[in-house]
Amino acid sequence: MGSNEITGRGTRLFLRTDVGKREWVDFVKGTAIILIVAYHTTLFLTSIGFDAAGIGRVKVVLELFPMPAFFLITGVFHNRVGTWSFADVWKRRLRQYLYLYVLWSVIRFVFYLVAPNVRSDGAGTTASDPLALLGILIWPISSYWFIYALFVFTLVLWLFRKAPPWVLLSIALVLSVLSSSGILDARNVGINRMTEYLIFFTLGAYFNRRIFAAVDGMRPWKAAAVTAGFVAFAGLVTLVPVLHRIPGTAFVGQLLAIATGFALAYYLVHLVFLKWVVYVGLRTLNIYLVHVFVIALVVAPLTFLPALDELPGRGLMLIGVLTAIVIVVSILITRYLTRVSWLFVYPFTGRRTRRGQKVETS
Repeated sequence: MGSNEITGRGTRLFLRTDVGKREWVDFVKGTAIILIVAYHTTLFLTSIGFDAAGIGRVKVVLELFPMPAFFLITGVFHNRVGTWSFADVWKRRLRQYLYLYVLWSVIRFVFYLVAPNVRSDGAGTTASDPLALLGILIWPISSYWFIYALFVFTLVLWLFRKAPPWVLLSIALVLSVLSSSGILDARNVGINRMTEYLIFFTLGAYFNRRIFAAVDGMRPWKAAAVTAGFVAFAGLVTLVPVLHRIPGTAFVGQLLAIATGFALAYYLVHLVFLKWVVYVGLRTLNIYLVHVFVIALVVAPLTFLPALDELPGRGLMLIGVLTAIVIVVSILITRYLTRVSWLFVYPFTGRRTRRGQKVETS
């Protein structure tokens, strides 16, 4: 056996040879949903009094990547919305988003009527409030604001279809800067996030080709440069959290986080031992829809185990373990739930359409 053959076999043990051209997108989505689950796990743990072991400062940095990345990627796949009629936009995007948002908001409401609600902050305070449920189309009250945002963003993109791109980009940028710095505050997490993240959906829709070209043309030195820039920024913001309140700081950090995430994903997706991240990325919608229920059921019993709060590195360790459990359980649950198609796909269509329909939320 020659040395080249041995080297080739050794390389195949670590590097994949079956990576698709756009598979880095699923890697990004997988990474983002993992961070989102970790973030929501943190919210539940802090609600029941567990020490998050310094996660507070790091959370400022972690918030820079997942949702901006999701909206940018989703926007990339909405680049043709402006060329469609409203009837097409409604059939291909809007009704699906609206249906999922309302359906799962109702499911969440029913869930918290029978399941223990350990959250007394934020969305937890209105989880079982019927009046809050009735107002979800104007006042989002749960983590499903993301789907509501897709509905609103898609509609806004279509309404601005005849305007020059800079018009909507300018409006979205101003909203993002004002919202992320706290100057603009609607007293509603969902609305605040929507005003902050519209810019990324818009950037994705208008610059989809340039984004793909930039990632496809990635070089190691470019990846190293953007990573160094983000690490420097993250370190500074972590040490001086007040910088986050300066208008524009969060937007710069979000752009650096996205650039770093995309650049690293382009290379990391080739590693055999990280192929599972792509698997998770292909199931982001399923995980997103059910993960909060799983967290609630897993965290509730921990209120009877205060000793866990005394473990070294208790917060980070617990968050890591619970995040892994929640993701695995969410995937297993939805493997069976997807057999009930109306839980994930708008059902009130012709038989032929429903068979071939796919959820287009990226």
